[in-house]
Amino acid sequence: MNAADHRHGALSDFLALTDGLSIARIAQSLRCCTRTVRNYVAGRSPILWHRIELLRLLARETDAPAASAGAASTTEQPTVVANIELDPASPDVLPDEMLAWVGVHASHFLSCQRSFTHYVRGWNVVDKIRRAKREGTFAAVLAQWRVLALELPRMWRSGPLWTGVGPPAYHRRESKM
Repeated sequence: MNAADHRHGALSDFLALTDGLSIARIAQSLRCCTRTVRNYVAGRSPILWHRIELLRLLARETDAPAASAGAASTTEQPTVVANIELDPASPDVLPDEMLAWVGVHASHFLSCQRSFTHYVRGWNVVDKIRRAKREGTFAAVLAQWRVLALELPRMWRSGPLWTGVGPPAYHRRESKM
């Protein structure tokens, strides 16, 4: 083994750690430009070992909250509930799951029930949730939603701008005591 083997990582490790991420997201995580990432993937540039180690650390950090969220999901419930009905065409995706997805990815569409339903239909949220469930990444979305669901309702629909807009895409959960 020569010294060059210790300075560079394997392309297979890099691809395994970045599977499913966009070039832009990888570049943002590694704090480098997209051209560098494209060169890594194409094999034009050697991958520095610290970049692969950084990806390993980031993967470990994202897996830890997902694992702890799975354990905490039985005790914690978000304070808001979706204000839409279950779609008969997609009984496997619950309204609360759609609310969580939109709340994490585009929370400004939660201000009005109409804009929420347009976003869900227009951006194929049901298909995205199904894919995230298959890939095992939906637990991270739910974990992030549990954090956001505590803060966002305080900011939503306040002020005269929202008078006469219609019902919001959510309502507060009544506590059972």
